[in-house]
Amino acid sequence: MIVLLSAVLLLGGMGRLPAARAQGDPGAICISTYADTNGNGIADEGETPLAGVNVNLATGGAIIATHITAAGEDQYCFDNLLPGVYTLTFTDSPTYRPTTSTEGTFELAAGQRLGINPFGAVPVSPEDLRSEVAAKVAASDPDEPLAPSSRLVVSGIASMVVMLFMIAVGAVVLSMTSRRRKASRRPPASPPGAPPTNIAPPAR
Repeated sequence: MIVLLSAVLLLGGMGRLPAARAQGDPGAICISTYADTNGNGIADEGETPLAGVNVNLATGGAIIATHITAAGEDQYCFDNLLPGVYTLTFTDSPTYRPTTSTEGTFELAAGQRLGINPFGAVPVSPEDLRSEVAAKVAASDPDEPLAPSSRLVVSGIASMVVMLFMIAVGAVVLSMTSRRRKASRRPPASPPGAPPTNIAPPAR
């Protein structure tokens, strides 16, 4: 009975080993970014990490993880990945202009920690973004509909103009109301030739 139990336990352990080996140790794919201020596509000295970059990790045609880079983040790793083929995609954004590849496919081995070439892009300031949208609006055909992003920016600017106009109108109305109240509190003017009413009578 003891021999039979030992054989069952041994066979059970041997049955689990191939599955563990086939699965392999988990690995990682690590990314990094930089603000390519001179636009040469090379991470030069002094160029800092670029914040706000959205990165998608996919395998088998499905996105399995997403990360948005933070300010000062030198590197980020997608950990606990099984061996296989993975695709990284750095999505487009109006806040930067890519100067390096935005997508790559990599094969990850068991236990491998894979670091890919850093993603670089020229950052776009809000002022430059507004100028670009205004230039596109000025150069566009009046009969051609604007892109959704352009419509959003134009709508925001229009809303700000309307708000400032309403504030100005409100200030004028309040000023006129204040003047009318002050005028209504003044004593009525005396008719011409009438003695002043605010002079005290002579003492007896």
